[in-house]
Formats: sequence, structure tokens, C-alpha cells
Amino acid sequence: MNKSYSSQLFRLPNSFSKYYLFLFLLWPFIAFLVALTNYDQKESRKVVYMFLIYYGLTFVLGNTDADSVRYALYLKSIAELPFSNFFQIVGGLYITGTTVDIIAPLISFIVSRFTSNHSVLFAVYAAIFGFFYLKSINQLYNRYREKPGWNAMIFMAFFIIILPITTINGFRMWTATWIFFYGAYHVILYRDARYLLIALGSSLVHFSFLSANAVLLIYFFAGNRNFIYIPIALASFVLPQLIAPVFQSISLKLGGSLQNRFETYANEGYVMGAREALEQSKWFMKIGNDLVFYYLLLAIIVIQLKSGNLMKEKAERNIFSFLLLFLSFVNFGKGIPSFGGRFQIIFFLFATLYVFLYFLKLPGNKVNLLTMLGLFPMVLYAAITFRLGFDSISAWILTPGLGLPLLVPALSISDFLFH
Repeated sequence: MNKSYSSQLFRLPNSFSKYYLFLFLLWPFIAFLVALTNYDQKESRKVVYMFLIYYGLTFVLGNTDADSVRYALYLKSIAELPFSNFFQIVGGLYITGTTVDIIAPLISFIVSRFTSNHSVLFAVYAAIFGFFYLKSINQLYNRYREKPGWNAMIFMAFFIIILPITTINGFRMWTATWIFFYGAYHVILYRDARYLLIALGSSLVHFSFLSANAVLLIYFFAGNRNFIYIPIALASFVLPQLIAPVFQSISLKLGGSLQNRFETYANEGYVMGAREALEQSKWFMKIGNDLVFYYLLLAIIVIQLKSGNLMKEKAERNIFSFLLLFLSFVNFGKGIPSFGGRFQIIFFLFATLYVFLYFLKLPGNKVNLLTMLGLFPMVLYAAITFRLGFDSISAWILTPGLGLPLLVPALSISDFLFH
């Protein structure tokens, strides 16, 4: 990245960029590292994107309960069906007609016409996820290049780690998250209505983003009404169960697929099962999200009280107002684990963006006390994210030779290190 704040170990002149493809063929992982170090070059960004797709191509199926295993089994099952079953297949991920998601079944159908190999499917997943992932990262990186600094770099790095490529294990939810973020970013910061279509498109990847888009549309038409948003945000910390009956009522009125899917997430058995799974998690996994959540809240409050004058430009004011509204949505939705808990990630993304923008404006370059307070929550969150990601990353992807992971028995980094 910027010469002042990134390692110079792999820093190469621009003229070397024409050799990136050759380096990628020889050793994809080294090419990836070199591209990261030279990310300001256009060719480097292409290599990073290629490596993300390569990760998808070499994806290791892990836990039998994981979504990725279900995606792979589903691909094999529909590969045996004739083309005439197109509408039945695309009508639902589980061929039950109870889903309004379209993109994932459509991708599976198209891939199934050529192969039943899950590697190809996850390469396509990685290509779609990676496109919106890198597009979103580039929004921050391009700003960072104008005024680099340690504090901004730390929060940009955390932004990248919040939802990395390894989360294509749950392709639908987390791809929809990046699609929504990319669209909402332009809608919120620049009031660009054209990007509403992109944000709304996330609902085709995962139906639950109808609710997130409803929040975005409310903000888009209502604007910065902090005198309304602040009381609602405060109330959301003490009245989190109110939103569940509201969602139930909406689902009953809409009926059909939406009602069926809502009941799947909101019924008492599902809620209790989710809570039991959470209680059985290791302590650091339980507190990882909470520490980041409350730290980001603290950071936003400190910025507003101490240095709010630095965040008076329209873009920063827009993000702050949207965060208040979306925070309310997250808190009220926590009564339904698959709503509030999942959408909290979007709050992380926009809250981290807000703090990042603050440090771009803050004079000086020393690591700020506010940044130091966040190091433990961010490092813990990153450690958990990497540990979970190791289950699907092939250990062979680190070795020389393009395609080697496809020629040898699957071995994840997790299996290599811990078993």
C-alpha cells in the first residue's frame, strides 16, 4: 500500500506489473502478497481478485453442518435433473418453493449444466463475493491514499477483516451483505439514488435484506432526523423484543414464502436452538462480537462529544444518522437471532467506516488512545475470523504451482495445524 506505512519487502516498480500473471502461475500466494503490497497499481488489484477466485476454486468443505456442504450436495442433486426442471430448481434453494431467494439457485443451476464439482461453484461464489468485497474496500483505500496514517490504516485493515472471503461458506447472507454495503455506501454518503437498485439487489441473494433495504429507504426519504433517531436508538437498548411481533405481523400480512421463511427463523425452537449453540461456544467467540459492538459505540460517542466539529461534512453527518437508525434496527431485531445478530455485521462495517473517516481528518500521525482501546477487541475478532476461515482454506494454496490444490487430497489449514 502507501510507501510510508506498508512493508517494502515486496514493493516493486510499476514496470514489473506486466510479470504479475507469470508470477501468479508460478506461485499464486506469493503473487497475492506482492499484489497487496503494491495495491495502488491497477494490475495488483486484478491479481488480488484472481487469488480470491482461486481460493473459491480450492475451497475445502469442512463441517458437515456447514452451509457449504449443503450447497455442494444441492449442486450434485440438481446436476442429475433435466433442463426442463429449471423453474422448479430456481424456485427454491431446497426445491420446496418456500424461498424468495433467486441468485444462489440460479448460479447452482447454471453451474450444474457443466459440472457437479463444488470447486467450480465456489469459484463462481468467490468471483461474485470478491467483486463487491473489493469494490467496497477500494472506497476506503482510495481515501486512505490521499492521507495515509497509522490510525486510519488500522481501521481500514479491520474493515477488511470484518467479513473476508472465507465467509462464502455462507454465500447468500454474506454476499448480500457486501452488495448491500456497496449500494448503501453511495446512497448514504452521496445520496445517489441509482445505487438503490444495487442495494435492493441484495434481497435477491438473501430475502432478509428486504428488511435492511426498508431501513435504507426510510433513511433515504426521511434524511438526517437525529432528533427522532436518537430517542429510538436509546429505546432499542431497553425494548429489544418489540420488533419481533412487528415482523410477525408483517409476515402474516405478506403471507406465502415470506411468512414461511420468517416462521423458520422466529419460531421458539429455532430461537432456543440458536441460543443454546451460542451458549456452547467458547468464551472468546461469545464476547468477540460484543466487544467490537460496544467498542464501536464508544468510539462513535467519543468522536461526537470530543471532536464532532471534524465530522460536519455532509458525508460524515449522513453516516452518523444512518448508524443511529440502523443501530435501532439491529437492537430491536436481536430478539430474533438471525436478524439482529446477522445485521450487526452491517453496523460494524458502517461504524468502522465512520471511525476511519474520523482518523483521516484527525491531525497528527501517532497511534491515538481511541485506537489503542480498540486493539484488543479488533485483534480478538480477527483471530476468531481467521480461525474459522482456516477450516475452508486449502493448505496447498500456500505452496508453489497454480492448480496444485486440485491435484492432491483436500487438506485445510485447520487440519494441518490442529489435527
